[in-house]
Order: sequence, then C-alpha cells, then structure tokens
Amino acid sequence: MMLEQFRRCDILLICGLPGSGKSFFSRKYFAKSGRKRVSRKEIMQNLYEMLTFNEEWAEDKFAAVDENLVKHLEKKIIEHLFQLGEPLLIDNMSLNSSSREPYVTLAHRSKKTISAIFINTDLATCLKRNKERESAKEVVAESLIPNLFAKIEYPDRKEGFKDVLVIDKFEDELK
Repeated sequence: MMLEQFRRCDILLICGLPGSGKSFFSRKYFAKSGRKRVSRKEIMQNLYEMLTFNEEWAEDKFAAVDENLVKHLEKKIIEHLFQLGEPLLIDNMSLNSSSREPYVTLAHRSKKTISAIFINTDLATCLKRNKERESAKEVVAESLIPNLFAKIEYPDRKEGFKDVLVIDKFEDELK
C-alpha cells in the first residue's frame, strides 16, 4: 500500500463508518510513526467516565448536550499538539464534507497540510464487526450504522486535502 505521501503530511484524517477498520488501520500503519492520535469517540468516553465517577461508558449513555464540549476539547487538543509541532492522526468517522470541514479549516489556518484516508468497508461487514466488538463500550447502536452509511460523501481534494485515498479492500486484511 502506497502511504508515503500520507506520512509526510502534518495532519492525517482517517475516516469511515463504525466497524470499517479505522482504528485498526491507524494502529497497523501509523502507530510507530511518531504521530499523536486524537479520537473524538475516546474523548467522549473519557469525559463521560470522569463526569459519572467512572461509570462505564456506552454509546447510548452519552448525552447529546455534551457534544459541543467534546468538539471543543478535541479542537483544543489539536491546537495544543499543533503548537508543539506534533504530526497528528485524527481517527473519526467524518463521513461527509461538512464533518471534515472544521479539520481542514483548522489545518489551513495553522498553515498545516492535511490529507484524508477513507476506509470504505461495505455495510454488512461494518455491522458484523460492530456486533463482534470485544468491549460493550465500543458497540455502536446497530440502527445508527445504516443511517450513517446513507450519508457517506467520499473525501475529495477540492475540500482542501493535500492527498486523498479511498481504500475499498481493507476488510480482507482485518480477518
């Protein structure tokens, strides 16, 4: 897999459906790259567990009113890492251009290069993997995934990305 140009960018956005293999892909190809990883889902989990005295987080327990706080924390973490000169990997669904736009804007405002890799795993595989997750706190409501699938817009360089890659066959490597 030709990933060298993605290793050279300041910010790498790994996106796709829940269960598509984003985190697995990120670990497999970038864990030892020196990049700092930011995951909005993990910020949600940690915030929830902190606020509830370590009650175990689950997707359905997260209050939508806390979403703005999560986005704010994510932005501040990214800005902090920019100031330190750290290369970043953002592991987030980012299924359409409007959900990717804040990352592109932040990158351009900070004079950083940003590229995107979309893990394009078929819906049936994502649903199967979601059910098979080891931890209950990783499971996404099954009804949500088909709704998200319907909203997919593949990333495009016109959005402001330096490079874009859509990976259609990654599911074979996850077995």
